[in-house]
Amino acid sequence: METETKSKFHFFKIRKKTIIIFLVTFFITAVLLVATYAWFSASLNVKVKFFDLKVSTDTGLFISLDGVNFSDSIEVSLDSVIRDLKTTYPNHTNQWAINGLWSVSTNGIPDPNSSKFAVYEGGMRKYTDRVRKGQRYLNTYLVDESQPSEASKFVAFDVFFKNASGSPKKDNLYISPMTYIGFDASASQETIENMQDILNTLRLGIVKIGETSTKSDVKTIQNLQCNNECMSVIYEPYSLDHNEESVNAVAGFNINIQDQTYVPTYGVIKEGRYLDHKSGFVNSGVNLDTEHFALQKTIFEQDFEDPIFQVPNGITKARVYLWIEGQDVDALEVFSEGAPIYLNLEFDKDLAGYEGF
Repeated sequence: METETKSKFHFFKIRKKTIIIFLVTFFITAVLLVATYAWFSASLNVKVKFFDLKVSTDTGLFISLDGVNFSDSIEVSLDSVIRDLKTTYPNHTNQWAINGLWSVSTNGIPDPNSSKFAVYEGGMRKYTDRVRKGQRYLNTYLVDESQPSEASKFVAFDVFFKNASGSPKKDNLYISPMTYIGFDASASQETIENMQDILNTLRLGIVKIGETSTKSDVKTIQNLQCNNECMSVIYEPYSLDHNEESVNAVAGFNINIQDQTYVPTYGVIKEGRYLDHKSGFVNSGVNLDTEHFALQKTIFEQDFEDPIFQVPNGITKARVYLWIEGQDVDALEVFSEGAPIYLNLEFDKDLAGYEGF
């Protein structure tokens, strides 16, 4: 698919011995209702339809959704990550958003022995007692990912990388500078402008779970565990973009932002009831609630020169996440008829494992 608008994160740097291994394309549409600040709003709904995932390799690197069937291309859809795995990967816990993406919040894995992001959903409520009537509070809840679901509020699925380059030591895995998120050519300029806030809140996350030999049996591969060595990264593609609606909306919380300026996100880290909404932001006039919120450590396009993980000659299990970050200051409700989005996510692998041999 060709896209008319390419993200500013589309680089043209070439890394030596690069191997492209991951390509995702999908559509996002939205019908949003009210122009106001939206944290975890029931009105904020972005529908997603993945229709293709492709893998292209130069040498030695392959990908799979089940740890059984490795190839250089995979179609990603509701069927391929949920329904078609019943036979080859029956104990998977993949999540799909058949009813659309809804605001959630996460800081990634809570510790090195966690193979899944700690994802929290929540809801804004109003007090009904006489003293505080009309004031808003926030309840947050940890999402259960122990079973597969077609109707989650986010997308998450396992992937398996096979490195067959024969490297005597581990190679480095990078997010490719060719990664970008942009609007499809069919989207009108008006729709693009209306949808920009939603694009700004998207996050991509990856967990490296475990690794094993290519000679391992399927049960061992699919059930790889952290062994206290799991690690995760969160990619925030539009970290500097804030349009006028965002700037004006958060100003009501005494948060002053400017376009092309990074604003830290403080994601949810613990369930809570009757939380002060403003305590999840800095400079809002309320002290940061460090028990329930913490700085979301994200990577940006300039970090693509650094490896995210190392992969051995063998099989590595990982998990990919896609979500709307409800704690992002750009999490606004806007009106839109919907827009198709093009996401190109690629990984590069070097041959560092051969250095010194």
